[in-house]
Amino acid sequence: RSPARPGAAAPGAPAPLPAAHPRLPAPGAAEIRELEAQHPAWIRTHLRIARGGAGKLMDAILMARIRPGSQDLDLLFSRLMRLRLRWRGHAQAYPLAYAYDWLYDRWRPDQRRRLAQRVVEAANYIITFIRRQALSPYNVYLYNSPLQALVACAIAAWHDLPEADRPMRWTWYYLERVVRPVWRQVMGRHGGWHEGGEYVGIGIGDAIYRIPALWRRATGEDWFATEPGLRGFADFLVYRTRPDGTHMRWGDGAFFDRRVPARVPLAMETGNRAAYSLRCPPPGLPSFRPWGPLTRDAFCDPSAIARLPLARYFDGLGLVVARSDWSRNATYVTFKAGDNFWSHVHLDQGAFTLFKGGPLAIDSGYYGPSYQSDHRFDYSAQTIAHNVVTVKDPEDTLPLPARKGRPPRPIANDGGQRRVGSGWGERAPVDLDEWQAARETYHTGRIVRYHADAALVAAVAELTPAYTNARSGLGTFADRTFRVRYYWRTFLYDRLHDLVVVYDDVVSADPAFEKRSLVHTLTRPVRIPGGFRVSVPPSKAPDRPAGAMRVRVLLPEDARLRFVGGPGREFWVDGRNYDAHGRIRALLARRRKNPPEPGSWRVEILPGRARAEDRFLMVLVPGSRDRWPRIERLGTAEAPGVRIEDANGRLEAVFPHAREGVRLTLATPAGRRTIDLTTARVPLRRPPGRLARLLAWLRRN
Repeated sequence: RSPARPGAAAPGAPAPLPAAHPRLPAPGAAEIRELEAQHPAWIRTHLRIARGGAGKLMDAILMARIRPGSQDLDLLFSRLMRLRLRWRGHAQAYPLAYAYDWLYDRWRPDQRRRLAQRVVEAANYIITFIRRQALSPYNVYLYNSPLQALVACAIAAWHDLPEADRPMRWTWYYLERVVRPVWRQVMGRHGGWHEGGEYVGIGIGDAIYRIPALWRRATGEDWFATEPGLRGFADFLVYRTRPDGTHMRWGDGAFFDRRVPARVPLAMETGNRAAYSLRCPPPGLPSFRPWGPLTRDAFCDPSAIARLPLARYFDGLGLVVARSDWSRNATYVTFKAGDNFWSHVHLDQGAFTLFKGGPLAIDSGYYGPSYQSDHRFDYSAQTIAHNVVTVKDPEDTLPLPARKGRPPRPIANDGGQRRVGSGWGERAPVDLDEWQAARETYHTGRIVRYHADAALVAAVAELTPAYTNARSGLGTFADRTFRVRYYWRTFLYDRLHDLVVVYDDVVSADPAFEKRSLVHTLTRPVRIPGGFRVSVPPSKAPDRPAGAMRVRVLLPEDARLRFVGGPGREFWVDGRNYDAHGRIRALLARRRKNPPEPGSWRVEILPGRARAEDRFLMVLVPGSRDRWPRIERLGTAEAPGVRIEDANGRLEAVFPHAREGVRLTLATPAGRRTIDLTTARVPLRRPPGRLARLLAWLRRN
């Protein structure tokens, strides 16, 4: 059993550690000389903050290392011994570990022994906290920052005291058997992380560099060399950045411009000049706190970004990011279809966003006013707030079960995906084993076919598991009623014509269940023949020009368009506006720089009559153009498609009903080629049988 669970043993042992201190990354003699010569003002600033040992602890420890004799070590020791471990323990554990390790030779023997005991005490405190709180390697709490502090303590004290053996063995086991497997699962081969917004910076965006750097310094084991996901994380930081310089919107998040502490040292470690050059730091300064390699102008190369591929598939997440170019005026698209990793995620598998000159098809909603707010639970975290299909069963009305003394809570029936993840009642999985044991819950989609070249980016995704699993229809809140028997989506970014094609094949359990394909917008959409258009004004913070988009709806042939939004209906779900009693707009008005984009309108595309199976096909054309491409529906009912043509060439996309996916034919002056991205259809989901329903009823009663 994993040591994440209370009472578990921690077998095994890490590689031998060097006996000498410092074992934690520390400023060396050459780096100190360079800082003294190149940045004396930086040293003076930190000396002032350290105040001879009476100021900020970590600055005092750092200055004691860089300028021996500048700090009163007896005063520093007294302050360290008075630290009382509380909350997650990291605020006290960090200074204890670094003071003991960095200043090892400068402490008197009695001080050294007592500090070592405090370091072990801090390590055991954090281990107990991780166990009792069942902290999850999928969740920001673990990485903000008890785990990093635990690793520092375990490394600093091991071998120096017999009682330091247990925390080191536990830490080694936890990293090897709990943390690394989850990182490999989530990051896949190409990096990335499932939490969004500021959570990247305050959690994994620190741990992703600090833990491997600590571990390598102490053991020689180089995760940076052996874990492709770590190298890919630096790329992820580039690709998640939109043309306006803010971060892509997904999941919980209120701030989309926060720095990621690991960006610069990780980019240096992996040689990723593009990530380093997102914002080149001044040269010759520590790249990380409390210490990292000194920054170098050799890594600053703004042109490196333009040499990256224009599309990237983050396979662990099921996330596709693509763009037309690397300019400020680029078209930028995202599409996600993967598994649910619990923490701060939304119910949005299959959703896409589109940006050009401004946010055009948006990830709507606001993260707030509080985590428990009706706006988050009933609107922004649910599928209704995202650009994907909903299938509404009027009887899908079970409340969120009672918990922690709170009564059952009614949740708006949005017709969306199963309610999985933080806030919906189930605690986070504490390791990969628990996630896999509950795979029926957490498996919410997959990209089955993916293609990217200079002209086209395409993803074919199975989304049925996001709506339906083996427990759907058995009377549970999270798994919802049995509504969706089959749902696949094909997402295509046509770079040749600079537009997006979205095709859906959906089979509902009851023809009467209303299907809606949603497109959310920042501003009011306007109906035009065959679809709608929308425009967004320019902005100074973030700095971006105006944007515009036309959407052509090709399927269903009898499609109806319903426009929902405007004052009093911005976040409309199931007959009510979840605007936190007007607070969302008031909060937004205070955010003048790089504000969230909750939106205020959506377009719902509906079939003209009730059917069990419906197909949706739309073409989203961003930008303002002198000449628009010619778009026409083609094919038959058994193989519908679209033809797009302009002076650059012709694209035909056919979606055969006998298979899933798309056949693409591209004709340009350079020639003609065909790309087959079809795959065999999977069987329709069957509703639960009588025996399953009876057993479920008996369990509930």
